[in-house]
Amino acid sequence: MKSETKQFENDYLPLQPAMQRMAESLLGNEDDAADVVQDCFVTLWNDRKKLRLVANREAWCITLVKRRCVDLLRSRRPTVDIDTLIALSEETSTEVDDRLKLAFEFIDRLPEQQARVVRLRHFDDADTHTIANTLQTTEGNVYTLLSRAYKSLKQMILDYEKRQ
Repeated sequence: MKSETKQFENDYLPLQPAMQRMAESLLGNEDDAADVVQDCFVTLWNDRKKLRLVANREAWCITLVKRRCVDLLRSRRPTVDIDTLIALSEETSTEVDDRLKLAFEFIDRLPEQQARVVRLRHFDDADTHTIANTLQTTEGNVYTLLSRAYKSLKQMILDYEKRQ
Protein backbone atom coordinates (compact mmCIF):
# COMPACT_ATOMS: atom_id res chain seq x y z
CA MET A 1 0.00 0.00 0.00
CA LYS A 2 2.84 2.37 0.85
CA SER A 3 4.54 1.94 -2.50
CA GLU A 4 1.17 2.40 -4.22
CA THR A 5 0.68 5.69 -2.37
CA LYS A 6 4.18 6.83 -3.23
CA GLN A 7 3.68 5.90 -6.88
CA PHE A 8 0.42 7.84 -6.98
CA GLU A 9 2.05 10.87 -5.37
CA ASN A 10 4.90 10.78 -7.88
CA ASP A 11 2.69 10.26 -10.92
CA TYR A 12 -0.36 12.42 -10.23
CA LEU A 13 0.28 15.08 -7.58
CA PRO A 14 2.67 17.02 -9.86
CA LEU A 15 -0.26 17.42 -12.29
CA GLN A 16 -2.33 19.31 -9.70
CA PRO A 17 -1.27 22.84 -10.78
CA ALA A 18 -2.19 22.19 -14.42
CA MET A 19 -5.49 20.63 -13.36
CA GLN A 20 -6.21 23.62 -11.10
CA ARG A 21 -5.46 26.11 -13.89
CA MET A 22 -7.74 24.26 -16.29
CA ALA A 23 -10.58 24.14 -13.76
CA GLU A 24 -10.18 27.84 -12.92
CA SER A 25 -10.20 28.81 -16.59
CA LEU A 26 -13.43 26.90 -17.15
CA LEU A 27 -15.23 27.80 -13.94
CA GLY A 28 -13.84 31.26 -13.26
CA ASN A 29 -13.78 30.56 -9.54
CA GLU A 30 -10.78 29.37 -7.53
CA ASP A 31 -12.82 27.64 -4.81
CA ASP A 32 -15.01 25.73 -7.25
CA ALA A 33 -11.91 24.78 -9.22
CA ALA A 34 -10.21 23.44 -6.09
CA ASP A 35 -13.31 21.37 -5.28
CA VAL A 36 -13.36 19.91 -8.79
CA VAL A 37 -9.66 19.06 -8.69
CA GLN A 38 -10.06 17.45 -5.26
CA ASP A 39 -12.96 15.40 -6.58
CA CYS A 40 -10.81 14.35 -9.55
CA PHE A 41 -8.03 13.21 -7.24
CA VAL A 42 -10.50 11.08 -5.29
CA THR A 43 -11.61 9.50 -8.56
CA LEU A 44 -8.01 8.99 -9.66
CA TRP A 45 -7.15 7.35 -6.34
CA ASN A 46 -10.18 5.06 -6.48
CA ASP A 47 -9.30 4.05 -10.06
CA ARG A 48 -5.53 3.83 -9.49
CA LYS A 49 -5.28 0.19 -10.56
CA LYS A 50 -6.93 0.96 -13.92
CA LEU A 51 -4.69 4.00 -14.38
CA ARG A 52 -1.64 1.82 -14.94
CA LEU A 53 -2.89 1.36 -18.50
CA VAL A 54 -3.05 5.12 -19.17
CA ALA A 55 -0.30 6.22 -21.54
CA ASN A 56 -0.59 9.99 -21.07
CA ARG A 57 -1.43 10.79 -17.45
CA GLU A 58 -1.57 14.55 -17.96
CA ALA A 59 -4.03 14.33 -20.85
CA TRP A 60 -6.14 11.88 -18.84
CA CYS A 61 -6.24 14.20 -15.83
CA ILE A 62 -6.99 17.33 -17.85
CA THR A 63 -9.81 15.53 -19.67
CA LEU A 64 -11.22 14.36 -16.33
CA VAL A 65 -11.12 17.94 -15.00
CA LYS A 66 -12.81 19.31 -18.13
CA ARG A 67 -15.61 16.77 -17.87
CA ARG A 68 -16.19 17.47 -14.19
CA CYS A 69 -16.26 21.22 -14.85
CA VAL A 70 -18.79 20.78 -17.65
CA ASP A 71 -20.92 18.61 -15.35
CA LEU A 72 -20.77 21.28 -12.65
CA LEU A 73 -21.67 24.06 -15.09
CA ARG A 74 -24.58 22.05 -16.46
CA SER A 75 -25.90 21.44 -12.97
CA ARG A 76 -25.90 25.18 -12.38
CA ARG A 77 -27.91 26.12 -15.45
CA PRO A 78 -30.34 28.83 -14.52
CA THR A 79 -33.86 27.72 -13.86
CA VAL A 80 -37.01 29.68 -14.39
CA ASP A 81 -38.52 31.14 -11.25
CA ILE A 82 -42.12 30.12 -10.57
CA ASP A 83 -43.16 33.79 -10.40
CA THR A 84 -41.75 34.30 -13.89
CA LEU A 85 -43.78 31.35 -15.17
CA ILE A 86 -46.93 32.72 -13.58
CA ALA A 87 -46.30 36.16 -15.08
CA LEU A 88 -45.77 34.61 -18.51
CA SER A 89 -48.93 32.56 -18.24
CA GLU A 90 -50.91 35.70 -17.39
CA GLU A 91 -50.05 37.36 -20.67
CA THR A 92 -53.07 37.95 -22.78
CA SER A 93 -53.46 35.99 -25.95
CA THR A 94 -53.30 39.21 -27.95
CA GLU A 95 -49.84 39.97 -26.51
CA VAL A 96 -48.68 36.52 -27.49
CA ASP A 97 -50.27 36.84 -30.92
CA ASP A 98 -48.60 40.22 -31.43
CA ARG A 99 -45.18 38.85 -30.53
CA LEU A 100 -45.66 35.82 -32.74
CA LYS A 101 -46.73 38.04 -35.61
CA LEU A 102 -43.63 40.18 -35.05
CA ALA A 103 -41.42 37.07 -35.06
CA PHE A 104 -42.87 35.95 -38.38
CA GLU A 105 -42.35 39.44 -39.76
CA PHE A 106 -38.69 39.42 -38.73
CA ILE A 107 -38.16 35.97 -40.24
CA ASP A 108 -39.78 37.15 -43.49
CA ARG A 109 -37.20 39.97 -43.66
CA LEU A 110 -34.31 37.48 -43.70
CA PRO A 111 -32.66 36.40 -46.96
CA GLU A 112 -34.64 33.56 -48.51
CA GLN A 113 -32.24 30.72 -47.61
CA GLN A 114 -31.87 31.90 -44.02
CA ALA A 115 -35.62 32.26 -43.57
CA ARG A 116 -36.19 28.80 -45.01
CA VAL A 117 -33.62 27.22 -42.70
CA VAL A 118 -35.12 28.94 -39.64
CA ARG A 119 -38.61 27.81 -40.58
CA LEU A 120 -37.49 24.22 -41.16
CA ARG A 121 -35.54 24.16 -37.92
CA HIS A 122 -38.02 25.83 -35.60
CA PHE A 123 -41.44 25.35 -37.13
CA ASP A 124 -40.98 21.94 -38.74
CA ASP A 125 -38.57 20.79 -36.01
CA ALA A 126 -36.17 19.40 -38.61
CA ASP A 127 -32.61 18.51 -37.62
CA THR A 128 -29.60 19.82 -39.52
CA HIS A 129 -29.18 16.59 -41.49
CA THR A 130 -32.79 16.75 -42.74
CA ILE A 131 -32.48 20.45 -43.56
CA ALA A 132 -29.26 19.82 -45.48
CA ASN A 133 -30.95 17.07 -47.51
CA THR A 134 -34.02 19.24 -48.15
CA LEU A 135 -31.93 22.18 -49.35
CA GLN A 136 -29.37 19.95 -51.07
CA THR A 137 -26.48 21.49 -49.16
CA THR A 138 -24.06 20.51 -46.42
CA GLU A 139 -24.78 20.44 -42.71
CA GLY A 140 -21.98 22.97 -42.27
CA ASN A 141 -23.80 25.36 -44.56
CA VAL A 142 -27.00 24.84 -42.56
CA TYR A 143 -25.14 25.81 -39.37
CA THR A 144 -23.75 28.88 -41.13
CA LEU A 145 -27.17 29.93 -42.40
CA LEU A 146 -28.71 29.46 -38.96
CA SER A 147 -25.92 31.44 -37.31
CA ARG A 148 -26.30 34.32 -39.74
CA ALA A 149 -30.08 34.25 -39.37
CA TYR A 150 -29.89 34.33 -35.57
CA LYS A 151 -27.46 37.23 -35.72
CA SER A 152 -29.78 39.16 -38.05
CA LEU A 153 -32.85 38.36 -35.95
CA LYS A 154 -31.08 39.49 -32.80
CA GLN A 155 -30.23 42.80 -34.45
CA MET A 156 -33.81 43.23 -35.67
CA ILE A 157 -35.09 42.65 -32.14
CA LEU A 158 -32.61 45.14 -30.69
CA ASP A 159 -33.59 47.74 -33.27
CA TYR A 160 -37.28 47.14 -32.58
CA GLU A 161 -36.77 47.49 -28.82
CA LYS A 162 -34.91 50.77 -29.29
CA ARG A 163 -37.88 52.18 -31.18
CA GLN A 164 -40.35 51.14 -28.49
